[in-house]
Amino acid sequence: MRKLKIMEHISLDGVIQHSAADGDFPYSDWTAPYRTPAGRDVILAAYGASFDLLLGRRTYDLWSGFWPKAPSSPMADGLNGQQNMSLPTVRKVLNGARSRALGRT
Repeated sequence: MRKLKIMEHISLDGVIQHSAADGDFPYSDWTAPYRTPAGRDVILAAYGASFDLLLGRRTYDLWSGFWPKAPSSPMADGLNGQQNMSLPTVRKVLNGARSRALGRT
């Protein structure tokens, strides 16, 4: 049986959302000045070499517009190289060869 890891990127003040494409979040990208390569490496090590992503519908919609087109980097290559699954609420084709819908679409 595989282990289930829950990875939540949350700030000390309780902010989970990093940014919003629709502009409805006033604190978008506030963590950008504090990000470092060392911090990225800690996150990548926590993910491990091989993993699957289970994303909610809205998170998938936000991620699918960015990560498949992101320039090559340790984070982009790591996320784009993994299987990701989502629970869409409407019939749609998911972006990326490594994406699949779970359940009825």
